[in-house]
Amino acid sequence: MSNPMKSPLSRRRFLKLAGTGSALAAVSAACAPAAAPAPTAAPAKPAAPAATSAPAVIAKPFAGKELTVFAGNHHDTNVRDLWIPLFQEKTGAKVTYTSIGGGDADAKYAVFLASQDGSQDVLYSWETFTAKYGRGLFEDLSGFKKPLLDSLNAVPVKALTFLGKQYGIPFDSNMAIFMWNTELYQKAGLDPDKPPESWTQFAEHSKKLTKDGNYGTLFTLGDGNSSFFTFLSIFNSTGALLLSEDQKKIMVDTPEGLQTMTAFYDGVVKDKWIDPAGLTINSSIEQGKVFRGGKIGHYYAFPNHYGLAMDATQSQIVGKVKTGIIPGLKLRSGSGNGFEGYSMNRFSKNKELAMAWLEFTVSPEVQKLVALKWGRAPALAATFNDAEVKAAAPQFAAVAEQVKYPAPRYGSPFYFDVGTAFNDHMNKLLKGEGTPKQACERVQVDAQKAIDEYWAKVK
Repeated sequence: MSNPMKSPLSRRRFLKLAGTGSALAAVSAACAPAAAPAPTAAPAKPAAPAATSAPAVIAKPFAGKELTVFAGNHHDTNVRDLWIPLFQEKTGAKVTYTSIGGGDADAKYAVFLASQDGSQDVLYSWETFTAKYGRGLFEDLSGFKKPLLDSLNAVPVKALTFLGKQYGIPFDSNMAIFMWNTELYQKAGLDPDKPPESWTQFAEHSKKLTKDGNYGTLFTLGDGNSSFFTFLSIFNSTGALLLSEDQKKIMVDTPEGLQTMTAFYDGVVKDKWIDPAGLTINSSIEQGKVFRGGKIGHYYAFPNHYGLAMDATQSQIVGKVKTGIIPGLKLRSGSGNGFEGYSMNRFSKNKELAMAWLEFTVSPEVQKLVALKWGRAPALAATFNDAEVKAAAPQFAAVAEQVKYPAPRYGSPFYFDVGTAFNDHMNKLLKGEGTPKQACERVQVDAQKAIDEYWAKVK
C-alpha cells in the first residue's frame, strides 16, 4: 500500500469550516443587522419617517443542496424517521440515505478508496473502519472543534482515532455494563443491592447462583469474533494494553493475558458457573434473550438491553433487573464497547454540508433522541444529566460511571484476523482442549502473524 495522498481539505480550510462557527448555529440565529452609518449634519427639514423594515428571515444555510449519507442497515429506522427529517428541516438540504450491511460496507469502502469515489459525503464508521480506511478514505478530523470534542465522552472519541488522528465522530457511548437478576439474588441468599465489586466476588456470587437449572452468568463465546470481544471486556480491567500503541505487537502471552484466559477457563470448565450455552452464542441479541428468560444471574450487556428486560412482551424479569459497572480483575472495572459514529469522505465535494451533519449528530437535541428514542447511551456527556433522560433511562447512570474505566476495542485494520485467532483457540480451550497458557501462546502466534503480514504490505 502506498503512502496515502494528502487530504484535499487543507488544514487551513478545515479549521475555517470547523472554527468559524457551526452552520447549524446559523440556522437558529437571525441575520445580524447592518452596521449603522456614520453621523452626518442635520438636514434643513425634518426627515420623513423611515419605512418599516421587514422582519429578518432566518436563512437555511444549505437550501437546495444534497447530502449523501452511507450507513449500516441496523440504523435504518432511527436515521430515516428521526434524524433525516430534523436535519432537512434545520438546514434546507436534501438527504439521500443509503444503508448496507457491515460486511458489505467494508467491501464498498475498499472500492470507494480505490476509485477515489466522492459520491457519498458521509460514511458510517466504527473503530475498525476508522483504522482500516482512515488514512486513505476518511478525512482527518483532528481540527474538528476542540470544545465540541471535549464535550463528548472521551472514551468513544478516542476509539474513533487511529495512530493519533481523529477519523470519526461518535454519536453514542455504547459500552457494556453489568446487569443482574434481583430475584435470583434473593433466592441464592445474596443481597440484591450489593453486586460484586471484583472478579473474585463475581465468581463467588455466580457459584451460589448456579443451581436449579440456573447459571451465574452467560457470555458470548461462539463464532464471529465474539470470544475476542468477551475476552476484551475482562482483559481491559487488568489495566494492561493488549495491543501496543504503534499497533504492531499483540500482548496476549503475558501475565495479564493468562489471568484473563484462566478466569474464563475456571468459570466454564473448572467450576462450571458460566453457562456453556454461550459457546455457541455469537450475538448479544441471543445472549439477552437467555437472560430475559430468568435463568441467568447476571451478564454484561449494552445499555439498550435494559429496556428490553423491562418490556413485558419479551421479558420474564420485568422489575427484577438492576444495573451497575462490570467487576474487574485488577482495576475496579473495565468494559468492551460498540462505539459508532460517522466519518467524512475525503473525496466529497460537499464537505461544509458533511461537517454540518457531523455536528448535528452530537448536538444536544439529537443526543437526547439517541437516548430516549434509540435507547443508546449518548456521546454528549451533558445528556446523562438531562432530567428526562435520567427518569426514562436509569441504566445510563451505570454508563456514566462505566465510561471512566478502560474500554478499548482496539480498532485496527486487522481486528477480524486477531478475532479469528481468539475464537479458534479460546473457544477450543473452553471446550476442554489444552490449558490457558497454551491458549495464550497459540493466540499470540496466530494474531502476531496476521499483524506482521498487514504491516509488511504498508509502506
